[in-house]
Amino acid sequence: MDSSPISELTPNRVVRGELTLLRHAVKGDGRSVGLVDVLPLLQRRHRRELKTEPHWSKEALVRHPEPRELIRSMRKPGNLDEQGRPTYTLDERRSLTADIYENRIVRQTYDMVETRLRALAEDPTSGVDAEAALLRRDLEGARRQAAFLDEVTPLKRVSDASATLTQDPLYRTVMGIRSRLLS
Repeated sequence: MDSSPISELTPNRVVRGELTLLRHAVKGDGRSVGLVDVLPLLQRRHRRELKTEPHWSKEALVRHPEPRELIRSMRKPGNLDEQGRPTYTLDERRSLTADIYENRIVRQTYDMVETRLRALAEDPTSGVDAEAALLRRDLEGARRQAAFLDEVTPLKRVSDASATLTQDPLYRTVMGIRSRLLS
């Protein structure tokens, strides 16, 4: 029994609809920009946080000691020199990191688009593999310009949208792309 023309068109429509959705995510849709425009801009304006890590350090090299930790280092067995001063003190190393929730959302959105484009590009039966491959190449070029995403770890769980995600125009654009991909 031959298949009906409607059943033959349905997978094609689904694939074309998916490609249209991904094209808008990558290049924009006329009303809003896509990831190829947002990722390079985020490289210059991405959010960072000051991260502190405790670290035992020689007393002479300590930069940011906590008063409580000075007492702790004086009470640590075998940590006092001949004059009764601590040899090692717990110091705080401070560094800026881009590995924050907002940037994890950006990375997750990029990963979702890239994965879906790769699936279309690697499926020659889809009929859109060539266009999907071009979109994927454009997306990868934008990703290379967003080097801050190299230090961002994958998102483990989604929580409520932060003020940055809802108020910053670049992050809000990424959230819009993400919501369209998830709907």
